[in-house]
Amino acid sequence: MASTPLLALARTASLLVVLLLLAATSWAASGWYLFIPPRSEYNERAEYLSGYKILDSKPFSQWGQQGAYDAASECEAVRHSLLMAEQRVHAKSSEEYVKALGAGTDPAVLKFQRWSSEASNANESSFMASRCIRSDDPRLRR
Repeated sequence: MASTPLLALARTASLLVVLLLLAATSWAASGWYLFIPPRSEYNERAEYLSGYKILDSKPFSQWGQQGAYDAASECEAVRHSLLMAEQRVHAKSSEEYVKALGAGTDPAVLKFQRWSSEASNANESSFMASRCIRSDDPRLRR
């Protein structure tokens, strides 16, 4: 009869494992990911603010995952917050580049300031094209 309590304990443990697996699966199915599209290499010869191209037509397997969230609203709030922050950075870097152009700044410094403005513009465009995707979205399996 000593095996009966052990058998009951084993059944209970098995049931708990199954329930935990089901809970984990349902949680993962309801999660959200923020994906950022890839971008091209920098082309310093392109027109101003065209040095990077946002490659948002690439499959999601080539996009970068920024984070994972429990709810779509949380994902969208983070996306919006990142976009607003990058818009502020881009406005500042563009202003500095325009001032440097007018001031006859050293060409090496000017080149860096232009790249900085191009990079912040690309970041802003990336966040604008970013997407909150449900963790069980079929596009993520490709």
